[in-house]
Amino acid sequence: MIALQKHPVKILHLNVRSELHGDEEKTAVDIKIGFDVPNHYLDSLGDGLRAALYAAPEDRNMPVPGTDQDHLTHVRYPQLGTQKWAGEFASVGLHLHLGNGRGKGDLVFSETKFGKLTFAAKEGGTCACVARAQVLPTPDETAKLVGLLKHEVPATVDMTNAVNTDEEEGDE
Repeated sequence: MIALQKHPVKILHLNVRSELHGDEEKTAVDIKIGFDVPNHYLDSLGDGLRAALYAAPEDRNMPVPGTDQDHLTHVRYPQLGTQKWAGEFASVGLHLHLGNGRGKGDLVFSETKFGKLTFAAKEGGTCACVARAQVLPTPDETAKLVGLLKHEVPATVDMTNAVNTDEEEGDE
């Protein structure tokens, strides 16, 4: 799955709902986020995915500064459009950097469920992504999230402790 480090994401949509945890009802929020990443992030989803979707520029005489031979920027099959990536991950860290740079005022969710990833290959080597993050915020955090709707904020998605929930279900 795609990990981000203080990367700009746009809060596209929020779905506030309640969830039962045992006998306790908790507020849950589905956060739909959108972000653009360099196409090399596709290789974190699957080896060879980037090479399957992108080709080297057709005019090899026009080098792009700061790139290597493996610089793939031309979309091979634009007709594919937006692709869905199966899989959902639990125990993902989501950090929305809203504060003063020292963490004060930030929103930090350590037990986020992350999934419903879609991506579209764009010319030039960029990949447009949309994903869903499910969090269990406090009432104050919920209010902050509502204030972020349609805004772009820096975010960190930490996959260090992530567990693929699809693989867990298959093990039973």
